[in-house]
Amino acid sequence: MFFLLLPLLFQFPGVCGNDTNQEDFRFCADRNQTDSGSVHYGTQKDLIRIVNRVDRLDISAPFPPEDPLGSQKWELPARPGIYRFCVFWFQEARLFRLRYGSTDFALSARAEFSLYLPLVSGKPNESSTCPLYNVSYAHSKGSHNVSLASASVYSFTFEDSGKLDPKEAEKELRRTEEALKKLEDALRAPVQGRTPKRGNPFAYLLNLESKLGGMEFPGENKTLGAGSLLNASVWKIQTPKDLHIRSELEEGEEASGFEVTLPKFVFERRRRGRRSGNTKVVTLSARSQMLFQGRDANQILGGKVIGVSVGNTPVHDLPREERVAITFFHKPLPGNVTPQCVFWDAEAGQSGNWSTLGCEASLGSNQTTCLCDHLTFFAVMMVSSPDIDHVHHTYLTLITYVGCIISAVASFFTIFSFLCSRKRQRDHIVYVHMNLLWAIFILDMSFLIAVPLAPNAGDTSCKAGAMFLHFSLLACLTWMGLEGYCLYQLVIEVFHSYVKNFLLKLCLVGWGLPIIMVSLVFLIDQSHYGPFSLEVYDSAKGPTNATICWVTKKEINHFLNLGLLSLVLFFNGLMLAAMVREILRLRHREHHWEYAVMLLGLSCVLGIPWGLAFFAFSSGTFRLVAVYLFTIINSFQGFLIFLWYLAKVLQSRRSSSMQCSTSNSIKLQSSSTSI
Repeated sequence: MFFLLLPLLFQFPGVCGNDTNQEDFRFCADRNQTDSGSVHYGTQKDLIRIVNRVDRLDISAPFPPEDPLGSQKWELPARPGIYRFCVFWFQEARLFRLRYGSTDFALSARAEFSLYLPLVSGKPNESSTCPLYNVSYAHSKGSHNVSLASASVYSFTFEDSGKLDPKEAEKELRRTEEALKKLEDALRAPVQGRTPKRGNPFAYLLNLESKLGGMEFPGENKTLGAGSLLNASVWKIQTPKDLHIRSELEEGEEASGFEVTLPKFVFERRRRGRRSGNTKVVTLSARSQMLFQGRDANQILGGKVIGVSVGNTPVHDLPREERVAITFFHKPLPGNVTPQCVFWDAEAGQSGNWSTLGCEASLGSNQTTCLCDHLTFFAVMMVSSPDIDHVHHTYLTLITYVGCIISAVASFFTIFSFLCSRKRQRDHIVYVHMNLLWAIFILDMSFLIAVPLAPNAGDTSCKAGAMFLHFSLLACLTWMGLEGYCLYQLVIEVFHSYVKNFLLKLCLVGWGLPIIMVSLVFLIDQSHYGPFSLEVYDSAKGPTNATICWVTKKEINHFLNLGLLSLVLFFNGLMLAAMVREILRLRHREHHWEYAVMLLGLSCVLGIPWGLAFFAFSSGTFRLVAVYLFTIINSFQGFLIFLWYLAKVLQSRRSSSMQCSTSNSIKLQSSSTSI
């Protein structure tokens, strides 16, 4: 239990969307509607065109209308004001629609084409038109919005093989090359202010990738960029086939090159329901941490990131046998690191982060192959080899289960023998010890139930098991805190005043406070309890997870569980130090063995060994030793208290006829023989 619990402890009338899109295309703007109006939809070859007029909004696209026989005109809301509207295109679902304020308009259900993003134009001075404000567009799922200047007419050109003007294609090729060079120069010299200052830097790279995917050029492939930070290659694919793209090897580099293998399935799936023509594959090699500002950016192998895209369309959820393979060639790796395949998740956090979802690593002596079920930007992250490998994990798990069983049996036996004792105890601290043993017994049993319950139980059963396990942990910590309070009364407040129903009040705190805390967590959000996937250790095949019914929100675990543990350890540590000070002040050498046993027992009941949890955040051999000590001592906590109880009973029988010479000695002796 304790091995697995160790890591567990630690405006306008309408507004559309946020800064990242879930559509394949989105255009949004603010429109000042001075009177009632309408929206008109029409078909137009090769481009999406949006025109804002005084009395209407005109939208045209190369998609057949929703109802070819019906009217392509809809009335807009009658109330004047500033309206936010968005035009959405869901490419896979073949849907093209408009949301104007809170009203949706279905424009087309047969929206199929390949968007050629770079050719974007705006005309502010066309007759009988009005400008739009706060204009932005986005292309590809997960990409960030790109702002546009205010205008009244916007056009987005489409790619249709063989129909693009050669002169215009050549101009666009030069513009794309200049955009790549400008981005590389900005990354190379950020101190000179050429790095983009607004938005996520990764969005600029996505925009460049989209430009490359729509670029027209003679021949079958084109390579751009000769610098060390950014390089790009574009390939034309006429018919679906398995594609292998291999870069040139760079001698002396930590990551010397890469190879991309795309299965035929990727191209076949993209062509379903689409017209024939060239499919462009873009590979983009980047080396700058400024584009990928994740918390583990300095752990990327050689700083090399490889982006792969097909036809400017999202590729995801590939079957296991049809996954994409990206092979990184590198020097032999040191033995204390493990390569891990990661991709850049632009939606993680505020600015994105690295993720392993959907990727698997296949290791070789001088290469690492990443098998992934989607296309994006990939890299190899160097993860420090874990101090707790598979062998230690097996030993620690065995110790945990054996310790829990022995601790639960010992706790129950101690409580049973105490209840069967004919001698009535007058000191309330003995009853506090028994309540702590009850809490330990419940914690051991709830863990033994919660771990096997997670993979097989339903949602309700897992929530109940998680709540019971959380309650038992909080109860155990609370009763250890009450042990410290009783020690405070015994050592600091020697002649404390009598409190009526003192034990009852302690029980209300010891059991009531955990119930209140668990109930509040559950009432705030029921999803706070349920299956929790816990990374136990890392291996060459990636993280190995254990599922347990537990608190699903890390913030609750950090602030509530670790916070309560920290307070209990701090207070109980002070109380134990006060007891040691009293013992050293007396200097009764004839009782040194009894005092040593008393201090060891007090350390267990006060939960001092739980402090070893904080040393688990270290590394190396010290961390491994700390984890073993934490697991052994705390798994057997109930058994150790049972041994202490047995030793105190035997000591009490031997010294029942002895008398102490001083009042201080009497005070300590009473504390050592209280159970």
